[in-house]
Amino acid sequence: MIFKGDFHIHTCLSPCADITMVPGAMASAFEKAGTEWVAITDHNSCGNVEVFEKVLGVHGIKSIPGIEVQTIEEVHVLVYLKSTKIAMDFSNEIRRHLPNVENDPEHFGYQLFVDENDNFIGMESAMLSASTDLSIDDLWQMVKRYDGLFVYAHIDRMFGVVKQLGFIPEYPPFDAVEAKGDVNANCTILRSSDAHALSQIEKPKMRIKARSRTFDEFRKALTRKDMWSF
Repeated sequence: MIFKGDFHIHTCLSPCADITMVPGAMASAFEKAGTEWVAITDHNSCGNVEVFEKVLGVHGIKSIPGIEVQTIEEVHVLVYLKSTKIAMDFSNEIRRHLPNVENDPEHFGYQLFVDENDNFIGMESAMLSASTDLSIDDLWQMVKRYDGLFVYAHIDRMFGVVKQLGFIPEYPPFDAVEAKGDVNANCTILRSSDAHALSQIEKPKMRIKARSRTFDEFRKALTRKDMWSF
């Protein structure tokens, strides 16, 4: 089967995202855009992954647990994980690598937890906009301990590995890259919206050949390059 996907989406938990990025509103936006398969990838936290998985599932939209981690080099990496349980364990470990500084929502943005009815139920106190103390290599090793996928985010934009370092490191080995423009990379290239607001949820640019919308099928498609943009 061929599915249409967008694998870089933020919710109201990300400090730079709009507070309208709640499950019900986003489900409606995905339906309008024709998006069937997504990944929730908030900054340095998986705190909203479970509720979005439930609500989106009601609307027939499958989601992969994910997170966008900022390394000590200020490089953004998309991490995809097999289950919500694994994602929360990973997220809890990431939180311990953030600076011991409380977020100021008026200056850095609100970091909101939400329930299945789009109600705000709490705020994350850790500063999710900060870099972790993990190097790229440290993060890669951690991702592989959790049997996850390591993808360099928006490599040709701010906080992308090429923008930050000037090149894509040969080591550690990565599973794919994400880019907006044309890039020369011998791997799968993801094209995602990186939506931080409802107006940024657009028609998906990726087609994925898979038997079903599961993490294992996503991994296979990524590895076999059974994904393409149009």
